Amino acid sequence: MAEGPLGSDLVVAPPTRPAFAPSSLKQRESRLADEASTSRKITVQRRRKGEQIFSAEKLKCHAASAVMNLAMDDDNKRAIREAGGLPRLVSLMISTDIEVLVSVLGALVNLALSNENKSELRDLQAIPKMVTLLDSPNELVVQKVVEVLWNLAGDDDNRAAVLHAGGLKKLLDLLPCSDDHDAPSRDPGIVASALGAMANLAVHPENCGAMRESGSIRKIVDLVATSPHDRTKERAANCLENLALDRENREIIRHCKGADVLVRMLSSSNDAWIRAAAGALKNLTVDEESKAEIAFHGGLKLMISLLKHPDMVTVGKAAECVGNFALEDQYRARIRELDGLGLLLELLDVGVPDAVRLGAAGAVLNLAVDDECKTVIKRLSGIPKLVPLLAVGLPQTLRAVTAMTLTNLGAQEESAVMIAEAGGISALIQCLSSPTDDTLQEKAASALWNLSTVDSIKSLIRKSGGIPLLLSVFEDSRFVPTIENALGALLSLAETEDNRDAISQAGAVALLLRLLLHDHPAVVEKAAGVIWNLSHEEAVQHSIRELGGLRILISLLSSDAQLIRFNVIGAFPFLTEQEENVKQCFELRVIDPLVALLAGESNVLVLQNAAQTLGNMAEGRPDIQDYIRTARGLIGLADVIAKWTPHRASPDVAHQGWEWSNQQELLSKCCFAVWLVCQNNKLSQMAYFEAGRLGGLATLLHSSSDDTLLEMAAGAICALCENCTPVKEGFRECGGLESLILLLDHKNDSVKLNSAKALCHLSECDKNRDIIRQLGGLDKIVRLLSLA
Repeated sequence: MAEGPLGSDLVVAPPTRPAFAPSSLKQRESRLADEASTSRKITVQRRRKGEQIFSAEKLKCHAASAVMNLAMDDDNKRAIREAGGLPRLVSLMISTDIEVLVSVLGALVNLALSNENKSELRDLQAIPKMVTLLDSPNELVVQKVVEVLWNLAGDDDNRAAVLHAGGLKKLLDLLPCSDDHDAPSRDPGIVASALGAMANLAVHPENCGAMRESGSIRKIVDLVATSPHDRTKERAANCLENLALDRENREIIRHCKGADVLVRMLSSSNDAWIRAAAGALKNLTVDEESKAEIAFHGGLKLMISLLKHPDMVTVGKAAECVGNFALEDQYRARIRELDGLGLLLELLDVGVPDAVRLGAAGAVLNLAVDDECKTVIKRLSGIPKLVPLLAVGLPQTLRAVTAMTLTNLGAQEESAVMIAEAGGISALIQCLSSPTDDTLQEKAASALWNLSTVDSIKSLIRKSGGIPLLLSVFEDSRFVPTIENALGALLSLAETEDNRDAISQAGAVALLLRLLLHDHPAVVEKAAGVIWNLSHEEAVQHSIRELGGLRILISLLSSDAQLIRFNVIGAFPFLTEQEENVKQCFELRVIDPLVALLAGESNVLVLQNAAQTLGNMAEGRPDIQDYIRTARGLIGLADVIAKWTPHRASPDVAHQGWEWSNQQELLSKCCFAVWLVCQNNKLSQMAYFEAGRLGGLATLLHSSSDDTLLEMAAGAICALCENCTPVKEGFRECGGLESLILLLDHKNDSVKLNSAKALCHLSECDKNRDIIRQLGGLDKIVRLLSLA
């Protein structure tokens, strides 16, 4: 399911309300008894001035505390920003009054939970000021600064700003060092909050790298293992979760025995520890080495047991971790044995949080590549649980993962039918239309492609309105994978006549011709494949010509991409069934690329279609016959026959990996083309004769050849011999008469007919008549006169 670490939820400091209030300051009332009355007046004025200063600081402190409490409400966070509160608060961060400073920081802790406020505080240069305050000797100030940075680090730009302001280094300095016993101990609350801030910062790649280079990862693993403070252990594990988003960091964590430490946390009675450890292990299990170590310490079994945990956040992380294990064959069986599949399927039920259902569906997706797991999913009624997850209104990521799972399950016909029975076809089709996105469309089209290979589902997709929506992808989407999958589904759907009619009537031909000009070869290839299937229908054959498609298709016969050539040439035997198409193809000089295919291709199916197209083009058209001859098309056909004809001693031996049946079909179509190029064309007859290729045709008249090959070979010989004495004599000299005479007893009437016609022409030569009689041909021909 996933190629890299699964994303981690950011750890955000709770908007705690500081329990403090400004303390009273003592008034200065000392006077000198011997002062003059004027001096007493000045002293009183000075005292009043001091009272005004005290009152202003006290007022700021109370105002900041009020803002802090008001900012616990989201609407107030916005209102405070709009009232200009943020710049005023930032300006007070230079206050030397600890009470004012702590109140300001307390307000900023809550305000920094808003994304808009995060950005504005960065623009106000609050972050460098925060970093400076980390040097404060007052631990309450440091605690509040760390909490503000924690919340500000929920924004990626802020993460970078904290790093560049030196904040990450100062936060790392707050962590205790197990090697330095003389270092002053830090308040555990500060350490825990610093770890929370670093967990958020670690999402940014630069911070991830900086923490690695500073050697802090080992220190964090040690805190998970040895800290006596509950919250510190939890936050350190949170930090490892996000650090494990990086491959190098995962290696360091593993070498520091972090996997073992985290697995041991799963067995604790502290739910917060379990949740944090599950999150870190989820990301570590991206790597095979970490999977192996975690499994060795019993982590897989513990993760499966956590699928029953009462805390849904923990369950979601456990499901994702199990999904990572399910990427490898060796763990799928273990998950199945521990009833992991059953527990995951239960998590798909209504009422389970969508984030948990997503993790469970992802794990089922990875398990569903295994046939035994597919069987268990079917047995536990997993398909009816999956299909509702495609519903409009659910998160599109969840719908996309579900579609991917159905793609895997739909590879088996029994599962495909169950998906259809559960309403999956309509649900997948709905995923192609709004509300949707590129990923959901891609996965839904992929599932429909797999399902459309089942004959009974082909018509269901059509009846459910799938064809117009698949075609709409070509107009609305620019996402290549989605286009490819939609084309794949149409390629399969177009295998039936009813679907071909529906596809063409929906305006597919124009869209497909446009896709033949696409920049991506895979799109061109699949669009050509759909056109190939649609070309079975006469209406499509005409539409392609009328829309200018023949020129595009002919140009693609010379494509560098083999699969494009393969699909394009497949359409031409059908397209050249129409006289108008033959005429236009000839004018567009299709003969030259067809002859080039005969000379350069090794794919038997490409060669078959090229030969058949040449035959279609040549039938009854002397000008095209002549062009094929002068373009060396006849020689190309003869070369293919020679290359693909097996030795008589072992005619069933496969050639270049192709079965004998495929070879025979190729040879049949080459004989068909020779027949129609040479029919009633003296120059073509002589060209074939002078090329010395008659013996190749004679070799095909063998008992191992199938009926079609014998019929076409005899037909080609008939066309070559008609009114052409050199060919008649040449065929005798290559020993072909005996084979033709034997075919007069063949069970297939078409074979007998063409053999008799060939002997009719051959018997116009004196020497041939004598040999035909001597070989018993005369008696066999006479017996044919009495056939019913």
